[in-house]
Amino acid sequence: MNTILLVFDALRYDHVTEEITPNLMKHVERSANFTDAHSCNTSTIESMPCIICGQKEYDPENNIATVLKGFGVHTAMIHSNPMIHAFYPGFNETIDLKSNKFKMSKGFRKSLRRNLPPSIIKQLKKVRATVQEDDAYLPYARADETMIFTEKWMKGKKNYFLWAHLMDPHIPYYPMETQTGLSKHEMRTLNDRIIESVHGNYSPNQDETKTALQLYKEDIFEMDRALGPLLENLPEDTLLIVTADHGEEFGEHGQYSHHSDKHIPELTHVPLIISEPGILPQTVAERVSTISIAATIIEAHGYNDSLCETTSLYSMISK
Repeated sequence: MNTILLVFDALRYDHVTEEITPNLMKHVERSANFTDAHSCNTSTIESMPCIICGQKEYDPENNIATVLKGFGVHTAMIHSNPMIHAFYPGFNETIDLKSNKFKMSKGFRKSLRRNLPPSIIKQLKKVRATVQEDDAYLPYARADETMIFTEKWMKGKKNYFLWAHLMDPHIPYYPMETQTGLSKHEMRTLNDRIIESVHGNYSPNQDETKTALQLYKEDIFEMDRALGPLLENLPEDTLLIVTADHGEEFGEHGQYSHHSDKHIPELTHVPLIISEPGILPQTVAERVSTISIAATIIEAHGYNDSLCETTSLYSMISK
């Protein structure tokens, strides 16, 4: 049996719609769709332990990859988020599509922000915006690159667990094509302002907020388009779980992007879609948590482990 865990970074539930995610909504028709699923926290580093360990603290000795590898399942991770490096233990393969030794570390960026006044940070960002073009600006790989690599990786393989982590909904919002009329430079400038607002150094106006939200939707639409081939051509005997680690806020509660431990619907209500030949297409309105994903995967593979001490959703939705 194969299992694919697709995690969309910063995808909020109310943006999985016929208009924004048509391919995913088509897949919902042959899946179990949980309409009231919630993440455990509102940042990647805090929410992912729930998804891969079935608990709020990360345990490198007791997670999906470690458990399944112990039963002979090949385990792999494909991503472009440096935060994911913390969850490498247990995986046979860990593939970062955006590694760059010349990229500033997050710790160094935080140090600069602590030690430089906002005016200097602003000037540095202006310089960066003039020299970085197109995808060189993005700190992550786009979905089309991630999915092409993922589909090539899957060919000919059996009995695996694959975690693919897609970053497109995450700030910066930078679609390849936009209906906003903004140039690439203007998009970078807007994103820099939104990022400064996250740190309390800027207050976006109504038009900026509206435009940022439109760019976010367009990023999700492009990600969904990249997902189409995989969703239409899943290998037989494959369990596919689609979810998000958290959502994204656009000023609804006074802030932007996402902040740890801020439990609001825009950040905690996430999609959860599960499909497999033995699962009945259905809508599940019961409130559930992403903390059940690990146990669900272990049970679906037919194994029993301590991860199954959390509530598995598999028996609830299987035939």
